[in-house]
Amino acid sequence: MDATTATGESIASAPLPTPATLKRRQNLVYQAYRFLAINLKMIRVIARGHH
Repeated sequence: MDATTATGESIASAPLPTPATLKRRQNLVYQAYRFLAINLKMIRVIARGHH
């Protein structure tokens, strides 16, 4: 078995997202919320690093 076959089998056996997950990922309000949340976390980490 070569690497390409192993990768293909690994991808084929990966779980698929649920319809609710797909809908959430396409929701612009949810995307904006996650964007802000992640950026606030990064700002908090950076601020702690700069005494």
